[in-house]
Formats: sequence, structure tokens, C-alpha cells
Amino acid sequence: MSFIDSSLLKVNSTEELWLELRSGEKAALEAIYRLFIKDLFRFGMSLHADEAIVQDAIQDVFIDLWNYRSKLCAEVNIRQYLFKSLSNRIQKELGKNAKRGMMVWVGDEIPLELSVEDQLVKRQNESEISSKLKVAMGNLPVRQKEVLQYLYFEKLSYEETSKLLDITIRSTYTLAWKAINALKKAIAVFLLFVVVSA
Repeated sequence: MSFIDSSLLKVNSTEELWLELRSGEKAALEAIYRLFIKDLFRFGMSLHADEAIVQDAIQDVFIDLWNYRSKLCAEVNIRQYLFKSLSNRIQKELGKNAKRGMMVWVGDEIPLELSVEDQLVKRQNESEISSKLKVAMGNLPVRQKEVLQYLYFEKLSYEETSKLLDITIRSTYTLAWKAINALKKAIAVFLLFVVVSA
């Protein structure tokens, strides 16, 4: 997907691009790709840490969009449709390879008023907490990672998330609670160990 009529991005709404895609306009597919590729890649990397797998999954999503364009629903939220398609692709790949993804967690900035010694200790603790979170995230089922991504990073509501995952709102709350609880337990065990060792 190398060449694109940039006027398509400026003039046409995403709804118009979707209709043009359904009627066989390849430029519309390319325009949709350009509009959503960054968000899709970021979302994909939150579900799986293997960049090659995420890129392949995104490519497969757009190949399917083109191959099955005539069967696409006329009215969709394109962004949510693409996210759901990508999630399904990655889960399928995870099922094949039995690999688990990891989400990167970044610690807060260290305040300037801390002494150099305190900063080093704080950095070490944050690094260890971040490491524990990565391991805990890696152990979460993909569905739970996906719920956290939608709710806390994409800022979707529980209702929107439940529609994307095609589950009830109650199930969405349950998945989110289980994921957060697992992360809390991982950190609590680590902090207990730090306190006992001190």
C-alpha cells in the first residue's frame, strides 16, 4: 500500500471511505489503512510483544477487508471493527504458537527533591515493580489484557468494551476485576517481600 490520493483523507469521512471500500475502491482501503495503522499497531503491541506477529496480523486484517469487502456491513464503527478484527487475529496466532504477550509499563518520573541515594533506591524499586507487572501481564489471558487495553488505554466505556468483545457488561466487569486483582496480587507479594527483607 504505497500510493494514496491524499484528498481522500481530507474530503471523505470514514463512513464514505467504508462505502467506497465496499464498492471496490482500492484507494479507500489504503486511506483507511493510513488513518488507523498507528492506533492498530499500538493496540496490537499491547496484546502481544512480538512486533512481527502484530504487523502480520494487521496485514491479514487489511487483506481480509479487501477480499471480503462486498460482505462487510454497511454501518460500522471502523476503528472498533478493526480493533476487534486485529484482536481475533492475534488470539488465533497465540493459539497456534502458544505464546503469551506482554504489555510495557512505564514508571512515574522521580521527583527532583529526592537525594541521589533515594532516587537510586526508588528507581530500583520501580524497576522491580515494573518487571513484576510485566510478568503478571504476560500471565493474564489475552481476553483480560484486551479488556484492560479498551478500558484504561483506549478510554472506552464498559458498554462499548462489552460490544467489542461480544460479551455481556457483567462479563466485562468480571474480566476487568480478575485482571486488576491478578496484577494487585503480583505487586502485593513483591511489596511484602521487600518489607520483610528490609
